[in-house]
Amino acid sequence: MGSDGQSITVMMPKIARKTLGLADGSFSRIEIEHHALVFKGDGVTRPVVAPVSMLGMYTSDMLNNLFLYMRNNRQNGVLSFTTGPLTKSVFFKRGNIVFAGSTDARERIGNVFLQSGLMTQEQIRKIEAHDDPRRFGVRCRAAGYIDHEQLWDALRVQVVRICSSLVSFPVGSYFFLPNSVPGDSFSHFKFEPTQILFEGVIRMDEEQRQRGIDPEALDPRSPLEVLAAMEEGDG
Repeated sequence: MGSDGQSITVMMPKIARKTLGLADGSFSRIEIEHHALVFKGDGVTRPVVAPVSMLGMYTSDMLNNLFLYMRNNRQNGVLSFTTGPLTKSVFFKRGNIVFAGSTDARERIGNVFLQSGLMTQEQIRKIEAHDDPRRFGVRCRAAGYIDHEQLWDALRVQVVRICSSLVSFPVGSYFFLPNSVPGDSFSHFKFEPTQILFEGVIRMDEEQRQRGIDPEALDPRSPLEVLAAMEEGDG
């Protein structure tokens, strides 16, 4: 992305749109004008302008520095990464990760319920079929499929998965919207950013082993050594 007014098509995660005060699904384009993101869409009469403090092209080797910047400067806001049709947003409060959202269907909370055996596919479809403005997890709890603790445990798994997946997220664009933070209800989590990256590297390493990638072609250092080198500027 450049600062020349170029438009990109992006669908922000639902929690990010709600935090920014954007109507659900209405804003489908972002234009960059004078160091601000201008959210526009079909049928929208008044665009929403959101100032950004960081904006540029993203590669996975930048992730550690971005997360360290957020932590060391105790930043509040939404850090979003976009590639093709996918956008992943990480919410920071005082430098800690407090929530995350993704437009990748594989990272929906329903899949966490399904994979953990808390709900069946039929139950998930039943919840999705009802027109209810409440968040999906809240609706599942109200229906009696999960309890309060199971919901928070699943949300924690979802946040960790979304954040750690950025280690292998393809090249794209990123932007930071300062001071755009969910309400106090999202203070239930407080993840240390570098720990999230560590878990991401571990997951990526395991996935590579499962796919049978030749270990000789990979970095011989352990994930912890890689992260330490990145923090020191040597990796």
